[in-house]
Amino acid sequence: MGEPELRQTDRVTRRDPNDAWVECTCGSRHWGLGGAAGLALVDRATGTVALQLRSAASHQGGSWALPGGAIGTGESPLAGALREAQEEAAIASDAVRPRFARVLDHEVWRYTTVVADVVGERPVLLPLDGESADLAWVELDAVDRLPLHPAFAQAWPALRTLATTRAELLVDVANVLGSRPDGWWRDRPGATTHLLATLADAGPLPADWFGLDAGEAWPDVVAVLEGAARAATPPPPPPAPGTLGVSVVPASGSGDDEIVRLAAASPSEALAVATADRELRSRLPERARVVGPETLRRHLDQAPRPRHLPA
Repeated sequence: MGEPELRQTDRVTRRDPNDAWVECTCGSRHWGLGGAAGLALVDRATGTVALQLRSAASHQGGSWALPGGAIGTGESPLAGALREAQEEAAIASDAVRPRFARVLDHEVWRYTTVVADVVGERPVLLPLDGESADLAWVELDAVDRLPLHPAFAQAWPALRTLATTRAELLVDVANVLGSRPDGWWRDRPGATTHLLATLADAGPLPADWFGLDAGEAWPDVVAVLEGAARAATPPPPPPAPGTLGVSVVPASGSGDDEIVRLAAASPSEALAVATADRELRSRLPERARVVGPETLRRHLDQAPRPRHLPA
């Protein structure tokens, strides 16, 4: 396994303290004192991925890889990948819907590949700096026929799988709320609104919840409401890449029946359901994984306070 090792050339004037080489214990040197990140942007409508032909002045010049580079001071890997894609290929962050993050960890240096979908129309790729000899949308099945950067070539089989995978999380809201005796029954719509807002702003979830070869996942989240909880206020769409967003489905009858219906109809190759209801679990498709309510809530406990709670 491996991701692209080097994504920058030496610069006369560094724009960030992290723009420097790391001498790695693997025997190679890597760009970015704080690690590096790249964006694998996939257009599902055309089955293509945005690739960069590295300029002759770059390490492994003449090979194809992903737009990317050193993570800046104070940046997250996602923010670094989005910034580099903008700087190198004119890919605007609002054209990107993150799906997965996969990490190559050398202990002293890490490379994070963010696999994402195009939002809306496929952007026009424009080389904005001297690091690109060319930029192109390449068919997924044709990538391995190009002269690839060696580390990208090693990483591509796993990334190719993620490029056509979409994770989905179905949330049994009644069961998740009921997992903690925190007074939710005194205001079920209000408690549900808070849970939905927390989930929407939580950021990525562990990819192993979905059985995927990645570190983090931004799944499609569907929250099923029943009874009084249907009066909850749904959260707005995600304001920026990196937040989950939640689709709300009010069940006309039993919430369990609605979850079973949604699970059976889901096209997702990586489906998980958040519930501890044994009867419901027994009715789910075999391909569905189960995430316990307390596992989900412990993860949400680490998330920032929701930004979208009503006043």
